[in-house]
Amino acid sequence: MADPSETTRVSRAPAEPESQELLAAVRALASEVGSLQAEIHALRAEPSALPTETDERPGWEETPAMALRDGGAWVRSLDAPTARHLSIPWLLIELLFLVGVAVLAAVAGLDSLAIIGLMLLAWVVVAAAEWASARATRERAALAYAPPRVVRASPPQDPSWLESPSERTVLDVSDAPEGEVTRLPPSPE
Repeated sequence: MADPSETTRVSRAPAEPESQELLAAVRALASEVGSLQAEIHALRAEPSALPTETDERPGWEETPAMALRDGGAWVRSLDAPTARHLSIPWLLIELLFLVGVAVLAAVAGLDSLAIIGLMLLAWVVVAAAEWASARATRERAALAYAPPRVVRASPPQDPSWLESPSERTVLDVSDAPEGEVTRLPPSPE
C-alpha cells in the first residue's frame, strides 16, 4: 500500500489563507496516517502482537468477561426464532374435496339418499383429518412447553467402583472364589 503522503496531490503554490490552513491540515493528516501505517507494519512484524503479563500498555486492563457482557446485549433484544411451517390452505382443500364428492355422486347418477350418505361419509373423513391435525399440533405444543422430566430414583450404587485398585487386589488367592482372581498365563519356559 502506498504512503498517503505520496498519493495525495497537494500543490505547493501560494494559495488563499483558508486553503493554506486546509492544506496544512491535509499534510498533517497525511503524515499522521503514514506514521500509523508504519506502526501497523511494525506490529504485524512482531512475533506476538498481544501484550504479555508484564507489559504496561493502556487499553488492556479490561477483562474479556466485561467485554462479552457488554457486547451481547443486542442479542438478547432479538426475538426468538419461530418454527416455519408450510402454509397449506386446508379449508380450501377440504371444501374442494366435498364439492368434488358431490359432483362425482351427481354425475354417477346416484339417488338422493345415496348422495346424502356419501356426503355424510365425506364429511366424516374431513372431520377425522381435522381432528388428527389438531391433535398433532397439540402434542407438538405439549412437547415444546412441557417441563423437563426429573428422574427421581437413582441407580443403585456399586461400591466397588469407588474403591482404589489397590484395595481390590487379591493377594491371598488360596481362599478366593474362582471368578474374583485374575491369573496370568503360564510362562513359556
